[in-house]
Amino acid sequence: MRTLSIFNSLTRTVEKFEPLNPPLVTYYSCGPTVYSRQHLGNMRSYLFADTLKRALEFDGFTVRHVMNITDVGHMTSDADAGEDKVEMAAHAEGRSPQELAARYTQAFLGDLEQLNVEPAEVYCRATDHITDMIGLIGRIIERGYAYVAPSGVYFDVVRYRACGRSVAEAKGSGRPGRLSRQRLEEQHSAQRLEHAPDKRSPHDFALWVLNQPRHLMQWDSPWGRGYPGWHVECSAMAMKYLGETIDLHSGGIDHIPIHHENEIAQSESATGKPFARYFVHNAFLVGSEGAKISKSAGRFPVLDDLVAAGINPLAFRLFCFAAKYRSELGFSLDALKAAERNLYYLWGFTKVARPEQPDAPFARDYYERFAEALNDDLNTPRALAAALELVAEAYRRSDLRVWQTLTALDRVMGLRLEAQLNYVRASRLPDDIQALVDRRTRARAERNFELADQLRQELVARGYEVRDRRDGSSSYAPRWS
Repeated sequence: MRTLSIFNSLTRTVEKFEPLNPPLVTYYSCGPTVYSRQHLGNMRSYLFADTLKRALEFDGFTVRHVMNITDVGHMTSDADAGEDKVEMAAHAEGRSPQELAARYTQAFLGDLEQLNVEPAEVYCRATDHITDMIGLIGRIIERGYAYVAPSGVYFDVVRYRACGRSVAEAKGSGRPGRLSRQRLEEQHSAQRLEHAPDKRSPHDFALWVLNQPRHLMQWDSPWGRGYPGWHVECSAMAMKYLGETIDLHSGGIDHIPIHHENEIAQSESATGKPFARYFVHNAFLVGSEGAKISKSAGRFPVLDDLVAAGINPLAFRLFCFAAKYRSELGFSLDALKAAERNLYYLWGFTKVARPEQPDAPFARDYYERFAEALNDDLNTPRALAAALELVAEAYRRSDLRVWQTLTALDRVMGLRLEAQLNYVRASRLPDDIQALVDRRTRARAERNFELADQLRQELVARGYEVRDRRDGSSSYAPRWS
């Protein structure tokens, strides 16, 4: 089994990845808040999660992947301030929150399919797991790290910082606040600006929100009718499906200072165990001026915009694959088109591939180069270069026996090369029909229209539809009864 080295945000070093129970990897990645279409900046994060999962599978691991679908509790700030994003958008669109969440969940899953993202083993909706969240909050209260106030149940950040250190270090978790490396006074700035007056500290965050009569989605709890805070949702669902200590947790770098820091605090306070052994984060997709692509910036590009511009969605996948996940990625139409050219270059190889033949010996070197790059902190630009050079070398040598290697690499790249090969083969005409087509093409070029018409009739009699276009080209396809 090969060894992946990955940058662990907990230690800020590139580490050898070692799951607790190999070959199983328990993996939780942060999913969407379904109040609108996911923009391309969001999609970079989900493509990164997919590439990381595929890389682990490439190395021989079995990955159990869980992703949340947040449909309640995520406020307009990532802390407790503002309105619920789903309810606010539902009101604007004249829908119920449940209708709106269902609509954008389906749109999200459709985008994942277009980008050839492997489905998670579990997509867990927050509203389906309220009981699990209530149970986790109860455990945190019992251990003395949360308290009940009129406006909600709050996690006691100050107590955790003071008392949680010894518990966490004894269990091998490290110090509280170690993910963001921020001092307490630096964290949760939004909560300091707008927070409930009955909090013990402005740094405390909500586990359960009470006394919000205008909030449409509410549930009964031991502390009163209310709804969960965003952060506790992920902890409860991750532990339900993956256990109290998971191997791997990923998300965008914007989750580090608040969301993931809070997940660690509340999870380890409840269990006394490390929550996640590796945290891995991807950088932003940025616009031409270097600004993060986000909904707050106004009009934001979504996958449908690329399709409307005639760009294959897999070109965006390859565009992201061609960049290092920890580096900001500049978004431009020129860069996307360059990625699309590489996509079609690889797809074009399916027309000459030799899938029935064993690979030529030289292909092995490119496989090893790809694997080495992939395991070097997911160096996907270098891995892509190995794949492209493999095809170029096959053409240079006039030895096209590299299909098994190329498709093995595509299990990570995710460019659907096998599907493209099947498409090419299905659209290829039988030799005898192709001979008639070639004769008809020559006859038309020589303006021998009588012979061309005879050949057309023969093709029709053989069960093929012939369409002559105004530009002089023709298409031939079997008729299906």
